Amino acid sequence: MMNFLKKIFGKSSSLKKDEYSEILHLWEDDYLMIELIPIENLEFVKAETTRINNFGQNHFDGSGFTNITPIGEKPIKTIEKLIDLSEIQNIILKSGLEKISQFHMQGVGLLVGNKAPLGFGTNKFAIMCDKQSSFLKNIWLTGTATNEEDRQKLIKALTLIGKTFNFIGVNWYKCEYYNLVEGTSIKEFINSSR
Repeated sequence: MMNFLKKIFGKSSSLKKDEYSEILHLWEDDYLMIELIPIENLEFVKAETTRINNFGQNHFDGSGFTNITPIGEKPIKTIEKLIDLSEIQNIILKSGLEKISQFHMQGVGLLVGNKAPLGFGTNKFAIMCDKQSSFLKNIWLTGTATNEEDRQKLIKALTLIGKTFNFIGVNWYKCEYYNLVEGTSIKEFINSSR
C-alpha cells in the first residue's frame, strides 16, 4: 500500500501526520469569546447578552445569520483591576495546570519561547492571559478539557480566580454568564464551552 501511495503522491513524507496535531491551536475567532471579567460588569453583561440574542434572532434567515454585531465595550476592563501577572500565574499553577510552552496560531504558525502567549493547561485547552506591562490585561479560555483530571484542575483554577478577583465567566458564543464562586455554575461554564 505504501509503495502505491508513493507512486501517486511522490514522497511518503507528504503523508505524515500533521506535525502540530499535539500542540494547542489558537483561532483568531475564539479570542475573548469565553472570558473571565470583573463582576462589576454584570449589569453590562446582562444587557449585552440580551441585545446580542435579540440581534441574532432578527438577523437569522433560517440557515444562517445575515449580519453580525460586535460585543460592546465593558465598563470595567480587567486591566483596570491592576492584577499583578505573577499573582494570577501563581493561582493558576496552584490549581495543577501547567504553563504551556508552545502554541500553533491560525495564520501565524508555531509560537514558542518569548513569542508564545501566556497560557496554562494542556494541548487540548488553556486559560490564556494577555498582559500589559506586568499586569493582567485579559483572561480567557480556549479549547476543551477532555478528561476528568483536567476538568477538576480547571474547576479549581476558575474557583480560585473567581474567589480571589471576584470574576464572572462569560460565554459570548451562547450569550450566557456564570458565577465563578459557585461550584455548579463553574461546571456549567466549563460545559458551555465545549
